[in-house]
Amino acid sequence: MQYCDICGAPIEGQPYVIKLDNAVLHVCKRCAALYGAVPASQEPQRRVEPPRRSPIQTPKRTQADKYEVIEEYAEVIRRARESLGLSREALASYIGIKESVLRRIESGQLVPDVQLAKKLEKALGVKLLVPAQQGEAPGAPPPRRELTLGDIAEVRDEE
Repeated sequence: MQYCDICGAPIEGQPYVIKLDNAVLHVCKRCAALYGAVPASQEPQRRVEPPRRSPIQTPKRTQADKYEVIEEYAEVIRRARESLGLSREALASYIGIKESVLRRIESGQLVPDVQLAKKLEKALGVKLLVPAQQGEAPGAPPPRRELTLGDIAEVRDEE
């Protein structure tokens, strides 16, 4: 006995075949009426092929990959806003963000993305973005290596 792929009811007689969001389903008469299906006996048998995948491509560099926000961004933004005599609310409204987001940026809790940093640069007349460096910065600590079982275990000879 076959069961409906949608409602789970037992299918009496021939199942109906529907295609729903690229899925081929066998359904009962009641569900078929809802989705406009044809009986499986009338459906031409087709071989379902898996979707073709495009060849692996290297990801294109986005603008976010080309620039990074300076370390002292929070202080630069706060000072520039205050020197222009703008309130947080006014600046946030001008660049189209919430005042709470601007408060978090100025406190250093939130690093603005490249698009928001560009808006802030334009509104405040400051420099917040620098070209991203490729590879590791000189003097940067080496990447942390995780422990493996071989680092911990003692191997004993049975001799």
